[in-house]
Amino acid sequence: MTEEDDKKGSVLIVDDIKKNIQILAEILNSHNYEIITASNGFEALKILERSKPDLILLDIMMPKMDGYETCVKIKENKEMKDVPVIFLTAINETKNLLKGFELGAVDYITKPFKVPELLARVSTHIELKKNRDKVAKLSRERKELIHVLCHDLINPICSVSTILQIEKESPNIFNELKDQIEISMNNSLEMLKLVRMIMALEDGKTKLHLSSYNLKNLIVESYNMLRNRFQEKKIFLEISIDDNIDVVVEKTSFINSVLNNLLTNAIKFSSNGSTIELKSFLEENTVSFAIIDHGIGMPLNLLENLFNVEKVTSRAGTNGEPGTGYGMPLVKKFVEAYGGSIKVNSREQKSLSDNHGTEIILNLPLKQVEMQTEGIKT
Repeated sequence: MTEEDDKKGSVLIVDDIKKNIQILAEILNSHNYEIITASNGFEALKILERSKPDLILLDIMMPKMDGYETCVKIKENKEMKDVPVIFLTAINETKNLLKGFELGAVDYITKPFKVPELLARVSTHIELKKNRDKVAKLSRERKELIHVLCHDLINPICSVSTILQIEKESPNIFNELKDQIEISMNNSLEMLKLVRMIMALEDGKTKLHLSSYNLKNLIVESYNMLRNRFQEKKIFLEISIDDNIDVVVEKTSFINSVLNNLLTNAIKFSSNGSTIELKSFLEENTVSFAIIDHGIGMPLNLLENLFNVEKVTSRAGTNGEPGTGYGMPLVKKFVEAYGGSIKVNSREQKSLSDNHGTEIILNLPLKQVEMQTEGIKT
């Protein structure tokens, strides 16, 4: 474990009196806290644009921008509003602390500082913040699982529903399609098992088992589940994949959570009658697998936050199709669990422009032997 990993947390000290900063920094540094300092509110806000501490010690009485105004500015920032603020105040200023609590501060420390009190309050509020962050992380992970159930199960179920509708109109075709029903229902059952596996992975109770599968066969299984979506928008799937390429993945998650999500998005943001291309390029021990659409593309701000589950990246498709925004973070999580990586390039559609669309490139391992990974990183 590095010295940085062993730190108890980071603290931003904001005080216009240099001696106060020095005393606080020495005390906290000696107890293994990482220290950031600012001599006024303006400097603190600039620091917070590039750094997110675990706690802010904020002096109330400062020239130009006092602690109250600084606290208001901090709480207005969506990225910073959850960082706990402890006010630093002289004993004769405590009558004004109610205002500080109303503005979002969580506690106060009186000057001159009492070391045990300072350490106890700092430790308590950093620990509370870390616990809140853990709860928020768990909430995001559960939302991803709900996405798996609500989104990824739709594809095999819709496939069965479509087949049954066809059978009503042409009963004699059932024998030709019954194998596809069995495949779709097996996929649904495997997805339910996968959700349980994800929960066990996050709890450290199991491992994700990876094996070698033919890439083209995996694509065909995904396409069969999404066939009706391609047909609804009259979108042609052009596959340029070598028949002999095998990739190392976990089959259920790769088909249902990776391929289905990526192809569904490509369909969603493509115009009726367009083409989606699948290509592969062999490299040493890996294959670059590209999914290319010629749809409306993505604006830069959406592209930058595509894998951030805390950011809203969902938007309607070209035919008004809804979205949740959880698909891409889940795709990235699984691809990295396979030992691969994902890259997205996109050109937003402009008026009278034909150079637009999105290209998603997966780099996947090519080893033929079975592998294991310790789990999904979150």
